[in-house]
Amino acid sequence: MHLHWQWQIIVNAGNGSGGFFTWDVLDKLGADTFGSLHLNPDGMFPNHIPNPEDKTAMALTLAAVLQTNADLGIVFDTDVDRSGVVDKDDNPINGDKLIALMSAIVLKEHPGTTVVTDARTSLALTRFITDRGGRHCLYRVDYHNVIDKGAQLNRDDVETHLMMETSGHGALKENYFLDDGSEEGIGSLIKDLEETLESVELRMDVLSEPRFAKAKAVEIIEEFRNYIGEGKLEGWELDSCGDCWVSDGCLVDSNEAAFAIDTHMYRAKVCSSDEGEYGWIHLHNPNIAVNLQSTIRGGCQSMTTTLRDKFLVSSGLHKFLDISLIDKFANKGEL
Repeated sequence: MHLHWQWQIIVNAGNGSGGFFTWDVLDKLGADTFGSLHLNPDGMFPNHIPNPEDKTAMALTLAAVLQTNADLGIVFDTDVDRSGVVDKDDNPINGDKLIALMSAIVLKEHPGTTVVTDARTSLALTRFITDRGGRHCLYRVDYHNVIDKGAQLNRDDVETHLMMETSGHGALKENYFLDDGSEEGIGSLIKDLEETLESVELRMDVLSEPRFAKAKAVEIIEEFRNYIGEGKLEGWELDSCGDCWVSDGCLVDSNEAAFAIDTHMYRAKVCSSDEGEYGWIHLHNPNIAVNLQSTIRGGCQSMTTTLRDKFLVSSGLHKFLDISLIDKFANKGEL
C-alpha cells in the first residue's frame, strides 16, 4: 500500500527507540520524512523528555512541521507505544483529539464499531463518536485494561476496532496504514470536536504505610461512591456508559467473566440548576488521582471545593490524606 500522494511527515522519536518508524514504515509507504528529529537512540535523552505530552517535544515538532511545510508531525515516547500528532495548521493533536482523529478514521472503515477508552475522556468525545454512528465504551484507567476490554468485547462478538487511552496508548483490531485521502489534512476530521474549557488533574496521597496505602485508597474511593449514591453531594450522579454505571470495573463490568480488578475508580457527572450538566470528576488509585473536566469557567474549582468541603472534610477522610493540592486549587484556582 502507498499513500495517495507523497505526504511529508516529521517524526520526533525523542532519542527513544522510535527512529525505525521513519525508514521501516513511512519511507517504505512513500512518505517524505526529511527534517525528522532525534531519531538516534540515546538513553540520556539530550533534547527533551521522550513523551508526546511534553510541551517541549510538541513545540519542537510543530516548529519542524512549519519550517518544512510538512503535512503532519508525530511524537513518540521512549518505547513507541504512545504518540501525539501536530498538524500543518499549528494544532497539537493528543489526548481526546488524538482519540477523536483515530475514531473518525476507523468509523469510516468500520461503521458502527465500538471505541474503548479510559474513563477520563470528555463528554464531547462521546458525542463525537456517537454522532458518527459509533459506540463509546468507557473503561478502567491504564492502557492494558483498555486493550484487554477491546479484546474481550470482540470475543463476545461486539465489533471493537479501536482501543485507546488518553495518554496516547492505543491498539487497533487490525493493522493497516491510516490514510484518509483528504487534501484538507487530518485536522479536518476533528474540526467539529468541541473543546473542553477546563481540564485539571490533582493528586491526594494516602497518609499510610506503603503496604496499607492501596487498601486505604480503595476504601476512600468506595466511600466516594457511597456519598454520591446516598445523594449527599447535590447535583452529583454516578456517570454511565450505555447500560453500565461507573463502578470499579467497566462502567459496570457486568460480563460473567469479569477481569480481576486492578484499578478502583468512579466517575460522577456534575449538574447545577443554572448550567445543567457541566462537567465530571473521576477518582482512581493507586493513591488517589482526581481528574476533572468542565464546560464552564470555574467549574473545576467549584467541583474541587465541593469534593473537599462536602466529602473529604465532612466524612473525616481528609485526616488520612495529603490534600494540599486540593486545598490550593480550591482556594486559589491554581495548580
